[in-house]
Amino acid sequence: MNTRRNPFSKRQRCGFTLVELLVGMTISLVVLGGSISVFLLGSSTAATGTGRLLINRDIRNFTNEMVENARYADYFKTYTSFTDRTEVNDGGSGDFLVLVHRDISDNNKISRIIGYYRYTTDTETEGPVLMFDTTYSPSSSSALADLLPATGVNGTHGEVIELSNGLSDGKLFYNFYDRSIVVRGEILHDGATGEQVTNTYNFTISPRG
Repeated sequence: MNTRRNPFSKRQRCGFTLVELLVGMTISLVVLGGSISVFLLGSSTAATGTGRLLINRDIRNFTNEMVENARYADYFKTYTSFTDRTEVNDGGSGDFLVLVHRDISDNNKISRIIGYYRYTTDTETEGPVLMFDTTYSPSSSSALADLLPATGVNGTHGEVIELSNGLSDGKLFYNFYDRSIVVRGEILHDGATGEQVTNTYNFTISPRG
């Protein structure tokens, strides 16, 4: 009787079959895919949170700045846009706001103008809010319309908010009874993973005049 053992039998019992290898690879891929999904979800949530923090910061800075500048202004003028100087009266909305400071020693003269406008193109309705601040020394007796920056410098001023939409008939500044300006808009930020984060803001400013 031949009792000699097969020298390969132990090695065969310790190995993996092709089916076992395929099952193991499938499980590993499923686990890896789930891990990647969790990572991407976490990244997207973090990017969205960062975007909202940036938006809240912009709204806070924009609000504080406009309220402070309007507090010491004597009156305001609202226009359709930086390039369209059609005046917007009570109940109308525009994308160009000018805060006017009179000379304290002569109310007929202008000593300073601060302007905010939304910069857009013919093909895009979204655009940053820009600002200019001009002081006249000595103060000027010229009409306000003659003191405004030339339309050709549209888009060259300092940026206040990165990107914004107007929510008052597509405009940013609503003239309320020629006494106050209601600022209604939407700020947009592009998150790190490509999604766009938005938030709206709505506040009122009133020059002392």
